[in-house]
Amino acid sequence: MTKFKSTIVIAVIGVDGSGKSSLIKELNKILKKSYITIKNLHLRPYLFLTDKRTVINKPHNQKRLLTRIESFMMIIIWLIIYRIFFFINLHKKNQLIIFDRYANDLLVDNIRYQYNLSKKVTQLILNLFPEPNLWILLKAPVQIIQKRKKELPTKELKRQMKEYLNFSKKKDNMLVVNTNLKMKKNISLIIKKMKSIVI
Repeated sequence: MTKFKSTIVIAVIGVDGSGKSSLIKELNKILKKSYITIKNLHLRPYLFLTDKRTVINKPHNQKRLLTRIESFMMIIIWLIIYRIFFFINLHKKNQLIIFDRYANDLLVDNIRYQYNLSKKVTQLILNLFPEPNLWILLKAPVQIIQKRKKELPTKELKRQMKEYLNFSKKKDNMLVVNTNLKMKKNISLIIKKMKSIVI
């Protein structure tokens, strides 16, 4: 297995049921001998406190959205936390950082986070966020995803999938992976892409 000298940051994105958790688990297993440290993060870094977030089983059953001021404060706090985290970690050697979801999720599914700023303002602020070395978008047929998780209505699921695909077209460092294929093949594709980015 290749030994990677530099830190590499991967963001795994996709709808609920696309296979993010399974893929990340397999990446950890396959790459544990290639890195001194592997850090797994959900959505955003926690700098000082233990990450006590729980899985949102019904993300669209939120009772209310935040106010615009609350939403603005939230994304600015995220921005500060992300930038501090990247500043601390990017100089380290032989480290893999894997995000399960990333800040761009605010554009795709604002209701999940009770977020209430316009897409235009949100995108302007997201442009200030540090970029992962590699984005991995997971996709699969709608019927397969719904068999795995039935958390979103079909219409909403299709809308989010379209949003993610549109987002993927704007990124040069994006790898779109079909999780309906064999895991071994997808892991090979990801490692090959990682090698092309940094060794």
